[in-house]
Amino acid sequence: MSSISYYLQVVILCSTLLWFFSRKGKIDRFVLCTVVLWAFGVSLIYFRYGPIGQWSFYQNDQYWHWKVVAQLIPQGINFFSADQLNLLRIPYALPAYLISTVGFDITLSLKFVSLVYLLLNFNVFQKYAETHGIQLKLRIVWLFSGPFLIFFSLLALRETTMLFFLSYIFLGRNTSLRGFSLVCLGILRPHLAVAILFGFVWGWLMKRAPRSWYFATVAASALVPIWVGTLGFSVGNFLLNNLPLQLYQDLFLKSQITQVFSSFVGLQFLTVAYQTVEYTTQSILLIRLIFPEIVLVPLLFTSTLLIYKQELTQLKLTIFSAFVFFVAVSSGTEYLSVRQTLPFFPILAVVVIRTYAKEVVAKPDELAANRVTN
Repeated sequence: MSSISYYLQVVILCSTLLWFFSRKGKIDRFVLCTVVLWAFGVSLIYFRYGPIGQWSFYQNDQYWHWKVVAQLIPQGINFFSADQLNLLRIPYALPAYLISTVGFDITLSLKFVSLVYLLLNFNVFQKYAETHGIQLKLRIVWLFSGPFLIFFSLLALRETTMLFFLSYIFLGRNTSLRGFSLVCLGILRPHLAVAILFGFVWGWLMKRAPRSWYFATVAASALVPIWVGTLGFSVGNFLLNNLPLQLYQDLFLKSQITQVFSSFVGLQFLTVAYQTVEYTTQSILLIRLIFPEIVLVPLLFTSTLLIYKQELTQLKLTIFSAFVFFVAVSSGTEYLSVRQTLPFFPILAVVVIRTYAKEVVAKPDELAANRVTN
C-alpha cells in the first residue's frame, strides 16, 4: 500500500467517525481533538516506521493482532470455543476484520477500533457525568481520558477495548449490556473479569460493616485480595495447565505485596524480573513524566480511601479489591506492567472525580454504590 493511500484512508475513517459522533451537526471538543490527534499520530508512526516497522512501535503484540485479522479469522471462528475466542481477541479483532474486508489497511483498522472504543468509553462517562451533575472541565476529562489513553488508541492493541468494557460494567445503565461487557472482558483477559466479579462480591460484603469499621475494611481490602488472588492463580494453573497446586511465592507473599502497592504509584516495573522489562529505567521514568496520569490517577484514588463518603464506599472498595486481586494474579506472570492495569484507570478516575469534584446537583438519597451493584 502506498503512503498516499494510507493517509487517504485515515482521512476517510476520521471523517466517518466525526459524522457518527456529531450531535445535531455539533462535534464534542474532546471527540474532535482526539480524532485529530489520532489522525496525526497514526500518520506519523506510519511515516516514521513504515507498514511493517509500526508493529514494533512501543509493543510488538501489534503483529499478533495483525496476524489474527489477516490470517486466522479468515480461516473461520468457532464461537462455542472459549479458548479460540480468547486466542483471536474476538471483541477487538472481529470489528477490525470487518472494516478491513472493505479495503482498509489491516493495521489501520485495528488502530481505528482502538480509537472507537476510547470514544465510546468517553461517551459512557459523559452520560454518567450528566446523571451526577459533574461538569466536564478540562481537568475532569484529563483524569478520565488523558493523553496516555489517547496514546494507546494509536496502537493495534486491545487495551482501550478492555477499558471500555470495564467502564461500562461500572457506569453503564443497561443491565444486559453490562453482563455482555463482562463476558467480552472475560474473553479478552479472563483473570480481569474474575477480579471484577471478586470485587463485586467483596464490595457487597464490606458495605454491611458499620461506619466505625471503615478503615478496617480498607485495610482488609488491601491485603485479603492478595492472598485470594495468589491462591486463585495457583488454582487456575492447576485446573487449566495441570500444574502442581502451590503458592508460587514465600509464605507471607512479601514480593506480591510489594508489587501490588508499587502499582498504585505506577512503579511496578521496579519489582519485576529485569528480563521482562523491554525499556531502560530512564526511558520508563521519562514516559511517566510525559504521561503523569500513570502515577497521579492511582495515587489520587489511594487518597480517596482516606476519605469516608457513604455514597462511594461500596464503589471504592469494589474497585480497590478488584484492582488488588488483579495485580496479585498478574504478579504470578511475567507481564505485570502499567499496560496490564490500564483498563482500571478510567474507573479509578471516576472515584477521584466523585470524591473531589463539586457536583452541580446533590443527590443524597441516590447512592452511587447502589447504581453499580443493584
